Amino acid sequence: MFKKFFLFLFLVCVMVSCSNNKQIKFNNIVCFGDSLTEGYGATEGKSYPYYLQQLVNVPVINKGIDGNTTKDGLDRLDDILQFKNALVIVEFGANDFFHQVPMSQTKKNIESIIKSLKQNNDIVVLVSTEDNHLLIANNLYDTLKTVAKENNILFIDGILNEIWNDRSLFSDEVHPNSDGYKLVADKIYKNIKHLF
Repeated sequence: MFKKFFLFLFLVCVMVSCSNNKQIKFNNIVCFGDSLTEGYGATEGKSYPYYLQQLVNVPVINKGIDGNTTKDGLDRLDDILQFKNALVIVEFGANDFFHQVPMSQTKKNIESIIKSLKQNNDIVVLVSTEDNHLLIANNLYDTLKTVAKENNILFIDGILNEIWNDRSLFSDEVHPNSDGYKLVADKIYKNIKHLF
């Protein structure tokens, strides 16, 4: 009887251990991008990474810099690679359009970023900003979606789509305010929560 009891306890411990291991797949969430990641237009640093932190139980690190192109992201990749076994949310491309960077170069830079992150044992998520209204819509959206598919990574399309027509959620023409960023964080979380 005691042998059966201890065997039962052993099996329960193993099952709990396996369950916990499945839930812990990465050590940090690194939000890597431009002004939309940094939180330009938000009050008191209430960016989407700020709100995402309230939804998850791992550290969320904001590595967004206003004005960054994909080339800028590539140049500061070493700062991101220090976070091994991280989930990295990559958000770039709009500033490439504004700087008239050829789409072929944007694609190449994004592919290089993804390749380096995957070699670092990171889980990569690629997001597009908006795919319905901006002039960048067609080519950039299609390019990012293609890159995600070719690299077998999660793609979140149009993080601004649902809020775009409600201008009360924006601080200017393209940047959300804090309320807008909260909804962006909600959308991103809904798309990544199955990874936990």
